[in-house]
Amino acid sequence: MLSAANRDAPMMPSMLEELEDQREAVAARLKRVREVLALEKKEFAERAGMGMQTYGPFENGTRDLSLQSAKKLRKTYGLTLEFLYFGKIDDLPTRISRAL
Repeated sequence: MLSAANRDAPMMPSMLEELEDQREAVAARLKRVREVLALEKKEFAERAGMGMQTYGPFENGTRDLSLQSAKKLRKTYGLTLEFLYFGKIDDLPTRISRAL
């Protein structure tokens, strides 16, 4: 049985909802960086060594960004893993961090 305090407490999002939020946040960061660099999706992906079938779902928020792909983005654009996954802008290239 729930106590009165537990009944009134806000429901915590499920793990799946949290993952969905994270996926959407990563997607938004990818799109914003691509726009800052003034690149189309295809060019952004290809420069990083990815095809559109791989990259597109990351930016659309329909697939989690893989570590392998994040490493390619880091190598090509200087996007740190901390930025890609957590939104930390501290160590980004100046051109990108100023525009964000």
